[in-house]
Amino acid sequence: MYSLFAILFYGVLGIQFTFPLRSKELKCFGEIIGQNSLVVGSVSANSSQFSLKIHVPQKKNDNILQYAHSLELHKFSFTTNNTQENYQFCIHNLANAGISFNFTLATGMDAQDFSLVAQKEDLKPIEIHLKKLNGLINSVEQEQKEIEERQATRFSNVSKISYKIIIFSVVTLILMTLTNIVQARQLKNFFKQKKLI
Repeated sequence: MYSLFAILFYGVLGIQFTFPLRSKELKCFGEIIGQNSLVVGSVSANSSQFSLKIHVPQKKNDNILQYAHSLELHKFSFTTNNTQENYQFCIHNLANAGISFNFTLATGMDAQDFSLVAQKEDLKPIEIHLKKLNGLINSVEQEQKEIEERQATRFSNVSKISYKIIIFSVVTLILMTLTNIVQARQLKNFFKQKKLI
């Protein structure tokens, strides 16, 4: 059961799709990638007139990780930093005609090449599979920690917002009570002046 889940989860880590871009069109894709994760990808097209930009949008500046111009098959790889970020991959068609692009992205265990490890350590296929499963378990544990951290942050934010809502509700209730008291006194004084009571 666990190995089936691990194999299914292992297959989900890779992304591959094909898309067309019209002349001079720019398209960006975003992916939230975990902490200290290996990222390997490639962009290929039927033309060499395109550019690829990989960046992490930040609050004040745009931190560009890689910028490549006019490559028929462009491969990239990097390791993420200690924070989980939304990495963006932007592809710009520089040609005067439409181009079809093939985009491939692998992260975590899916990005690691175990064939080199097998050659270095002279491993059998079952040992390679065990190494993959071990790495997959480690990546699942890391992902679980990141999810727990995000959940704790969201819980903290919700707690702050609910506290502010409670304060706002209490202040509103006090103001409404004071307004009703003032209105009741003014009406009482008005009726006394008109000698209705």
